[in-house]
Amino acid sequence: MLTMNRTLDEKTSDVEHVYLTDSDIFNLERFANTFSLRVKTYGLLRDRAEEITIKTLKLLAQQYPELVHKQLARCKYDMTNMIRYTSLSILRDDELFFRETLMDWLANIINSYQVAKECSTCYRLMQTVIDEMLPSECAMLVKPYSELAVSALMNA
Repeated sequence: MLTMNRTLDEKTSDVEHVYLTDSDIFNLERFANTFSLRVKTYGLLRDRAEEITIKTLKLLAQQYPELVHKQLARCKYDMTNMIRYTSLSILRDDELFFRETLMDWLANIINSYQVAKECSTCYRLMQTVIDEMLPSECAMLVKPYSELAVSALMNA
C-alpha cells in the first residue's frame, strides 16, 4: 500500500513490530510543515508543464537543432514524464521514488540512444526555465531532482 510518504509506507507494512523512531517522527513533522509548499510546487509544475517543455525545447534547439528536429516527440514525452515524476516526488518528499520509478529506466534508455550529453543539457536548461517561471522557493524544491537527472545521465 502506498501512502503519501515513504516513512509511512515502510512503517505501516510492519506496524505490529515497530514504533516510529525519533528520526521518523522528525521526518514526518518536516513533511507536514512543508506540505503546503510542496502542494503549491506540484500544482505549478502540473499547470505549467507544457510551457516549461516548450521553452526548454526552444533553448535546446539552439544548441542541438538536428536532435530536436528529429526527436521532438520523444523529447517532449521524456520531458513531460520528468516533470510529472518530479512533481509527484516533491509532493511525496521522496527522492528514492523518483530514482526507482523514472531515473534508472530513463538513464538506460537515453544511453542506449547515445544522447546522454544532450539530455543532461536539456535538464539543465529545464531547471533554468523553472527558475524563471516558478517562485524561487518552488524552483529550489525542483533543483535536487534536476541535478539527480543530470548526474544520472552523465554517469550512466
